[in-house]
Amino acid sequence: MIAPSNQKGFTLIELVTVLVVLGVVSVGIAGFIRTGTEIYVDVVERDQLLSEGRFVVERLNRELSNALPNSLRASGNSSIQCIEFVPVLFSSFYFDIPVSPEDPADSFKVIDTTASGSNYLYSANHSVVVYPTSVNDVYGSTNKRFALDSAPSLDPDDNKKLILTLLSDSLFAADSPSSRAYVIDTPVSYCVTARAVYRYTGYGFNSTQNTSLSGGVLMAENVQNDLGGEEQDKPFRIAEATLTRNAFVLTLFRFELNDELVVFNNEVHIPNAP
Repeated sequence: MIAPSNQKGFTLIELVTVLVVLGVVSVGIAGFIRTGTEIYVDVVERDQLLSEGRFVVERLNRELSNALPNSLRASGNSSIQCIEFVPVLFSSFYFDIPVSPEDPADSFKVIDTTASGSNYLYSANHSVVVYPTSVNDVYGSTNKRFALDSAPSLDPDDNKKLILTLLSDSLFAADSPSSRAYVIDTPVSYCVTARAVYRYTGYGFNSTQNTSLSGGVLMAENVQNDLGGEEQDKPFRIAEATLTRNAFVLTLFRFELNDELVVFNNEVHIPNAP
């Protein structure tokens, strides 16, 4: 005679019930994980847009704030929009420059400031500008911009003065009302094209603004400005200086990635003391 067994098991109904409950819980957990992942991806994309936008806007704002007065110009079409300016390396006040009817000279003296005496590094493409009152004075073949021949040197008779040596004997068009001279680098351009912002430099001075530059450095992507749209939607707009205010630049960048939109709208004032 076989003794009755004391072992117990699950019935088919119990197993089916457990499987159904586990399925429902799994669906809920999967939905929660999916929602959390989507939120994380959205946050990462928005942070990427903000980082790119802040970088290019901050960089551009700093460079524009140090632009030579009356050196800003903007141009473009429905496929590209550019702003161009000339960076100031340092400025100082001169004592005397050769101006007609004086004889041409290849040097003149300026006050030795901290920026000019300690922080400035000479390069062969640097120039000195006196009294630029228009864009043509900066980019054209005028007698207001002359190339430097060498690094500034201390005046042996007065260590508070610097001697700026020009490439050749030169004659400036006019004196500056404030006796100010600017030592400048070659022009810089920021261009918006193909949904990106590029920075160009080292291409030299051109009387007409060139928007077909090559070798630019990528500064930001995912730009959605309508380059062929209304004037107020352009990435760069320049308000010229008047007798009562400085010039200023209005910049507008729209960054968009997977329906995430970030807009940067800035106004940069340009000192107007030629």
